[in-house]
Formats: sequence, C-alpha cells, structure tokens
Amino acid sequence: MARLLLVCLAFALVFPLHARAAEDLTDRYLSVPGSYSFVRRAPEGEEAGKVKMLVFEDFLCPVCYETVTKIIPALQQKYGERLEVTFVGYPLVAEESMVPVQDYALAREMGVEKEMQRALFRTQFEEQLAIHTREGLARAVSHVGLDPEEFLAKLSAGAGNTRVKEDITLGEGYHIDALPGIVLDGWIRVNEVSQKNLATIIDGLLVRKRH
Repeated sequence: MARLLLVCLAFALVFPLHARAAEDLTDRYLSVPGSYSFVRRAPEGEEAGKVKMLVFEDFLCPVCYETVTKIIPALQQKYGERLEVTFVGYPLVAEESMVPVQDYALAREMGVEKEMQRALFRTQFEEQLAIHTREGLARAVSHVGLDPEEFLAKLSAGAGNTRVKEDITLGEGYHIDALPGIVLDGWIRVNEVSQKNLATIIDGLLVRKRH
C-alpha cells in the first residue's frame, strides 16, 4: 500500500511538470507574429538556429505550383541554411491527384524527387499536358531523364503506394485540409501561405531560438 501511494505521488508530481513545460513552451512562442495555428503541444525535431519547413503539395494545384516555384525559392535564398525544406506529395485536389503523387513518391525512393517535382509542375502548368494521364506522366518522366516505360511499369505494379499512404497519414495528423499545407518545426501550421507571412513567422521563430 505504501509503495502504491509513493507511485501515485510521483506521478502527480511529474505529470504537472511535463504539462507546465509544454504550456510554458507554447506561451513562449505565442508571441511569434504571423497567421498560423498550433497543431502540436511542442515542436518535433527542431534545431537551434534553423526552422524546418514541411510542405504538402498536390501537383494539380496551381497555388502549390506558384508556392513551390516562386515563394519557397525566394525564402531559401533569404535564409540559406537556416531554413530546411521537405516536400510531401499529398493528393487532395482531385481523385486524379493520386497518380502524380504516386509518381513523385517513387521518384523520392529513387533519389530524384527534386527533378520529378519540377518535371511534374512543368508538364502540368507550363506545357499544359495533364499529368494524371499516361502521356503526361511519360513526358514528366522523360524530363527527368528516366525511361518512361520502365518507370510507368513500376507505378502499375504499385511502387510508391506505401510511401503515399504514410504521407497521407502524416498530413491528416497535421489536419491538412487545404493546399499547399505548410508546417513549421513540426507543430505550427501556416494559415496564410504568402511570402510575407512565412517570412514573418520564420523570423519570429529564429528570434525565439536564440534565447
């Protein structure tokens, strides 16, 4: 009985400390300016002097195209190594979105995700060729320098499906219901996707990381 009381007392003492720590951390970051929402009680894998940006994109989304090709490169140029960007394919715009997202997932497994991302957006929005069709996908794959027939055969066999499912689960965990979806340091979801708002939030986070 005495041991049980000690365990209960220890739990009562430790749990509030963890709760207060999370609350104190949130309070510390609440003053960061900009339009955003907290989707976690604490950051995930943050680093001192660096902001980690997770971008959920759909290759049929014109706003994603503008964000990925214009806004994010401008931010990367401004912040350099202080900004680490990771892209995730997220099929949300239409049923057809699953096809290019699966294509991108396979490209990530092959280590050519950057080239495929550019090729998919180029084919869809610059060449006006639908990338959910076989012809459009083949064109995008050829832009990357891969063999279209071999690549499409792997897609038909289900390559990339597991990663897509994992990415969808990840996005649902962050409550991504509009694209592009941007999460900073694993706990701050950006509400207004603009270069000004993103820079405002990133500046605020970098200031907090110096203390």
